[in-house]
Amino acid sequence: MTTMSPRVMHVLVLIALIFVVACQPQSPQVPTPIANVPTSAPDAPTSLPSPTTIATPTLAPTPIARATPPPPVEESLFDVLMKPLAADAVKRRAERAKADPEFAKSVDLGLNEDRVNFLLYGYGETHEPPVTEKATIGSYTIISYDLKSRKADVVSFTHDIRAPEVERALWKPGEKFYALRMDQAYPVGGFKLQRQMLRNATGLAMDYQIVFRDAAIASAVDNVFEGVEVNVPFAFQVHPFYLDGKKYDKGTFPQGAQKMDGKRVIQFIKTVPITEGYYGKTLEHNTRKHLVFSALLESLKRKYGEPKFWFNLSGFVTKELMAGTVTYDFDPIPLALNNISTATATMNKLSSAREIPMPAIRRSIYVVDVAHGDGGVRWVEGDALENPISKKDIAGGIYPHLAYEVPPGSNPYGDLVTEYWGPVRKLVRSTLIVNVSPQNAQPE
Repeated sequence: MTTMSPRVMHVLVLIALIFVVACQPQSPQVPTPIANVPTSAPDAPTSLPSPTTIATPTLAPTPIARATPPPPVEESLFDVLMKPLAADAVKRRAERAKADPEFAKSVDLGLNEDRVNFLLYGYGETHEPPVTEKATIGSYTIISYDLKSRKADVVSFTHDIRAPEVERALWKPGEKFYALRMDQAYPVGGFKLQRQMLRNATGLAMDYQIVFRDAAIASAVDNVFEGVEVNVPFAFQVHPFYLDGKKYDKGTFPQGAQKMDGKRVIQFIKTVPITEGYYGKTLEHNTRKHLVFSALLESLKRKYGEPKFWFNLSGFVTKELMAGTVTYDFDPIPLALNNISTATATMNKLSSAREIPMPAIRRSIYVVDVAHGDGGVRWVEGDALENPISKKDIAGGIYPHLAYEVPPGSNPYGDLVTEYWGPVRKLVRSTLIVNVSPQNAQPE
């Protein structure tokens, strides 16, 4: 029993890191900054404070009609982890519904039916010349696992989106305030505030949350996978980058398969290519991240049956948790112990298999201006052409610069579920949900 409870958590943390490698978006090209506006507004900190973990209470989903049940799918590694997590998620939702009067209003019951949702927040240093020399930014990714189809839907956000929840958490009467971006939710209000913000924005219940620095990804590549082989489609050069406070020189990636260590992986997925003008979709950050994602999954399938892999994984997770580079808002030990017999039998079966089935990504949404992704938000300068609230805020100096995105026509001073996040919620629901019966559809 002593080996099983950590193993469940270790695999969950590792898969979360792999998913974020694939799904964590980078900033798109931003508009020109506004002149004569104070630059001291707290939207781009140089360090990320560690908030106090907040105890969390969450509403049993209401069943909805389905046209045709999906065919049986082979049990995956994720299915093993989902059994205790799914049961606990129902309890957590029910507790939150009782404790939080805003829960029922913000959570879309039909959208959450037969799902377990994970909110991942990865943060680190960025260098985006010529605009940004060094800043600490974070990105949100939601993995919504469908228990019936056994596939994952992924919702990613650009960190440039304005977050009124964060502004309200910091607001003091009589003081001037500035628009704040959504990646500041965790530094300002920890798990509780970022859960509320993403729940408002999507209608999804944030059942579980994991937070980590990008340095944890580098450490996993080095200490768990012992390097990873990535097939680079063609040669290119990249600008310098920061990792753990140190600036590394620009580099070159030759074409072809090559083994990368952790630092090299971070350089490959985060840095800005050196090109004349726009470097094209083939060099977009998300394209490079998917190459690393595929390489890590292949390595996981090969190494899963090796005792050394589990030894390395155990050491990695223990070290990162003690260092504070990985934190989470739930206790995995009771979940594992309460399901020890079933989970042990399944994990033993998977350990002896030649190929480990992993969950497929069924649908993916990138919430960013339509010029770069799937929409739901747009640059505030463009919104100001039609939205008098955005126009007034720009004129009043609420925005330190124009590198903010907002839902079209939104009101950051009204009810955030119905007056601000509506376009994002509509995008998420229309993309993720299938065969919704009319009686269970929730209007925005």
